[in-house]
Amino acid sequence: MLMLHRFSLSIAITISTLMASTVHAGNCPGDIDSSGAVDGSDLATLLSGWGTTDPTADIDGSGAIDGADLTLMLGAWGACPLPPEEWTLVTSTNNTTTTAYDSAGQVARTWTGATGGASIGYLAPDGSLVRPSIHTAGAYNSAARGGRIQIWNAAGTLTNDLLVSTAAFQQHHDIRRMPNGHILCIAWEGHTQAEGTAAGRVGLTGPIWPETILEIEPTGYSTYNIVWRWSLWNHLIQDVNPSLPSYGVIAEHPELVNINFGTIAAGSGDWNHANCIDYNAARDEIVLSSRTFNEVWVIDHSTTTAQAATHLGGNRNRGGDLLYRWGNPNAYGRGTVADKVFFTVHSAHWIPAGLPGAGNILAFNNGDRTGTANDYSTVVELVPPRDPNGAYVISSSNPFGPTSPVWSHGVAGAFYGGPTQCGAFRTRDNTTMITLTNSGVVFEVNASGQTVWTRTFAGSIPRVPRYWMENGLWVGP
Repeated sequence: MLMLHRFSLSIAITISTLMASTVHAGNCPGDIDSSGAVDGSDLATLLSGWGTTDPTADIDGSGAIDGADLTLMLGAWGACPLPPEEWTLVTSTNNTTTTAYDSAGQVARTWTGATGGASIGYLAPDGSLVRPSIHTAGAYNSAARGGRIQIWNAAGTLTNDLLVSTAAFQQHHDIRRMPNGHILCIAWEGHTQAEGTAAGRVGLTGPIWPETILEIEPTGYSTYNIVWRWSLWNHLIQDVNPSLPSYGVIAEHPELVNINFGTIAAGSGDWNHANCIDYNAARDEIVLSSRTFNEVWVIDHSTTTAQAATHLGGNRNRGGDLLYRWGNPNAYGRGTVADKVFFTVHSAHWIPAGLPGAGNILAFNNGDRTGTANDYSTVVELVPPRDPNGAYVISSSNPFGPTSPVWSHGVAGAFYGGPTQCGAFRTRDNTTMITLTNSGVVFEVNASGQTVWTRTFAGSIPRVPRYWMENGLWVGP
C-alpha cells in the first residue's frame, strides 16, 4: 500500500528495495502484492520465504521472515484502510514557490511568494502556510538572508506580508510557527566594530552580527508585535581581556558563548550563522543549529524578555543562558578539534510528539571537512541527558553528553549534501526523510537504514518535510 502514498521514482531503485517500501507501510502491513487487501496470496508469499532474508515479505524490516512478520500480517488481515491524505512540501531558495505534492506525486497546491525562499515553508494544522523569503531592500545581506515572512490561509489567499527587517535586526534562514500562531524568527542583530571590540572580540575589522530570536505576533496584513526576544549578546564570555565584564574561564561556563570563537563571514558581520530553529511546546524550549560553531543550542523560552537578558529566571532558572549544546566541545573549552562531531550542522529540530523518537533532537551533519576528498554527510538523533526534574546534566569538567547519537545514518562514501542547507525529518512510518541540497535529491530511509523512496527535484531545496491529515488537521514536523 505504500505505493499509494509515495512518489514515482525518479532515481533508479533496486526491485528488492522498492518491494520493501511497498510492503512495510504502517497503513497496511502485509499487503505484499499491493492488491489493497491482506489475503491468502500475501500469506503464501510470506510462507514461501519463511526463514530467509528476502525483503519482499520482511514486513517488520528485521532482516528475517519469521513469526513477527506473520503476526503483523494476521493483525492486518482483510481490506486495507485508505491511506490518509499526505503532502510533501518542497520549497526552493532560487525561485518563489513552495509546492505540495500529494500521495501520488502530483502537485496538490503551489504557493507563490514575492521573492525567493530563505528556508522552507511550514504547514499549520489548519492548512495555512508560513514561508520566509528574501527582503531585497534589507540592511543585512549574507547567506540565506530573509527579512520577509508571508502567510497564506487554508484557501491559499495571502493574509500577511511581514517585513521582519529593520536597521537593528533582520530575519534570516529559518522560522517556526508556534501553537499559538506566533512565529519564532532567527535574526541578525547588528553591532558595530567598536561595540564588538568593547565586548571582547579580538581583531575585529568590521561589524559583528550575533543571533537574536524574535517571537512575533502578526497583528495585520503587514504589522506585527515582538512579544518576546532573546539576544546572544547578553550571554558572552571571553578569556583575553581581564578588564572587561565578560572575562572568565570559558571551560567553567558552558552556558555562555565565547565571543572569540568562530569566524565572521567575509563582507558581512554574520558570526554564529544559525540556520534552523524549532520550538518544543511541552518543555517550552527552543533549539537552533549554528553552522559556524558546529553545534546545536537549546535555550529556555519560558523566561520573560527581561529575564532572557540575564542568567536567572524561567523554568530552569537559567535566564537566557544556554541550557544545552552539543557537537563541538572545543567551542566551550571542554575538548579539542579532534572532538568535533559536526562539520557544518543544519536542520536541528525536536522530533514531534507521536513520532518514533519524540522529544529527541534530529540534526543533519553536512560533513564539510577540510578539503573535499573525505566529505560525507550523516543524520544524527540525540537524546540529551537530563535529571529526574528535566534539567540538562553536565559534569564540572566534561562536555555535554551523549557520547554518541542514539541513531545515525550515513557513512564515508554513502552520500554528501554539500556545505549548505540540507536536512532530515522523521515521518509517521518510522522513516526519515533526508534532503541533499547540492543535488536536489530527497530520499527516505527506514530505521534499519534501508532506502525506501527517492526522488530528485529541480532547484536548490533546503529541506523537505512530509505532512499528513489526522482528524481533519495536518500533522508533521
